[in-house]
Amino acid sequence: MKAKTVVRRQPNITCRFFMLITLLTDFGRQDGYAGAMQGVLHQRAPGVTLVTISHEIPARDVAAGAYVLAQAWEHFPPGTVHLAVVDPGVGSSRRGLGVRAGGHFFVAPDNGLLSHVFAREPEFEARALTASEFWLPRPSRTFHGRDIFAPVAAHLANGADFSRLGPVIADPMRLPWPAVEPLPRGVRARILHTDHFGNLILNVTARDVPGHAPQNWRARLREFTITGLSGAYADVPEGALLVYWGSAGYLEIALRGGSAAARTGARRGEAVEIDFLT
Repeated sequence: MKAKTVVRRQPNITCRFFMLITLLTDFGRQDGYAGAMQGVLHQRAPGVTLVTISHEIPARDVAAGAYVLAQAWEHFPPGTVHLAVVDPGVGSSRRGLGVRAGGHFFVAPDNGLLSHVFAREPEFEARALTASEFWLPRPSRTFHGRDIFAPVAAHLANGADFSRLGPVIADPMRLPWPAVEPLPRGVRARILHTDHFGNLILNVTARDVPGHAPQNWRARLREFTITGLSGAYADVPEGALLVYWGSAGYLEIALRGGSAAARTGARRGEAVEIDFLT
């Protein structure tokens, strides 16, 4: 007798729309500002997944916020909505921005906070946030993060039509980018950012300094001289300064076991001269 073949039906699988919103602000954790914004997101996009990039951007420090956002956003899946609010000009004539770039969405004030996004993804589309039907009623002039940016981000996470946010704008604000200056035997760099560990991130990428042997590097910052290019903190003794390529692709100066910023006293914008010895 021929055996009967049994075909088992596969269960129907329903794919849910995946809503992911990241948060970057200078609100800190002491007050209720970040929580109020998160509440609006959950109210307008029930089931949304919120991921905090940082709420500890120094107050009103747009440049720091721009750098930290640039460190993180590309590591999220396409379709993620990035809500970034460092907004010292809230209540002024500065615009609100919705941006589509690199398969991601961004909602932020138009104050340079998205500068690194524009540099990384030059084919971006930016729109002014003028469609008030996406806002909360009667928005406060001092809390656009809660009343305008958060509800817009929630609507985007829900799949709202990006083109309905407002008119296209071609001139979103960008922060000035310090140039790497050529020197007879090297380059003059500038400090872009100081991170939580006191590491000094410079405006130098590999394409600015091609083809130089690690042992021939010499960096000078104030009265400090660092010889050689290291691969990691462990390459130098405890308490020594080092120069190395950081995880974001920029040249960095660190102090093993401590803060390079505290040791040197250096701040954003200061010059670092890098020579290539022969």
